[in-house]
Amino acid sequence: MAPSKKWDGQRETLDDLSGAVHYNEWIYGMLRPYLGSRILEIGCGTGNLTGYLARHGRVMAVDMHGGYLAEARRRLGRLKGLAFRKVNLERPLSPLRPFGADTIVCVNVLEHIQDDHGVLEQCRGLLGPGGRLLLFVPAFQFLYGSMDKSYGHFRRYSHAELKEKVARAGFRVEYCRYLNLLGVAGWWWNGKMLKKKIIPKSQMMLYDAVVRFSSKIERFLPKPIGLSLYCVGLKAGRRS
Repeated sequence: MAPSKKWDGQRETLDDLSGAVHYNEWIYGMLRPYLGSRILEIGCGTGNLTGYLARHGRVMAVDMHGGYLAEARRRLGRLKGLAFRKVNLERPLSPLRPFGADTIVCVNVLEHIQDDHGVLEQCRGLLGPGGRLLLFVPAFQFLYGSMDKSYGHFRRYSHAELKEKVARAGFRVEYCRYLNLLGVAGWWWNGKMLKKKIIPKSQMMLYDAVVRFSSKIERFLPKPIGLSLYCVGLKAGRRS
């Protein structure tokens, strides 16, 4: 009898997120104003955002998990201007420099990398003058719990910490704010109190139904706290 495959909670959540259309469109809507025409997506997973990025030009989507890339290729491989590449994010990213990215998108990835500062510095090296780095990361260390451990998170970020790390890597911070106030209670309850390993799919789908309305309201509210942080960093100089 063949041994069973090891359970991958992150893959299960990525598969669930593929059906969270409103959530994915919400994230894309925040990325869209800053996207260029040559986009490097670091940590594309199974491609839940990759198809949106491909609307803007050429995309190089990279991940360190071969199984995730295989699913992304299956779903999106026919799109023009889209290429996939397996890359170990713990090693030098210099082989990606010939792509000539003007935008780097990194959504819910930086928290998985132990040397996050090193990766941010490498991202700056991959961009030309005027290039932008678009980051989504989980916020507030007090929310770190069983789901963070299951997903392989090293940390969650504060507003001040993320801005400092992005600036120290050589970017000018154009925008940085907390997002998803609604999700704080759910993450705390599931990860700190119930000790769940992954986000329950039923709750994710419920949130997906709500976010299409809550995101519109949230744009006009102050953000003293949120489940996530969104940060835009600019590399000094003008684009050619």
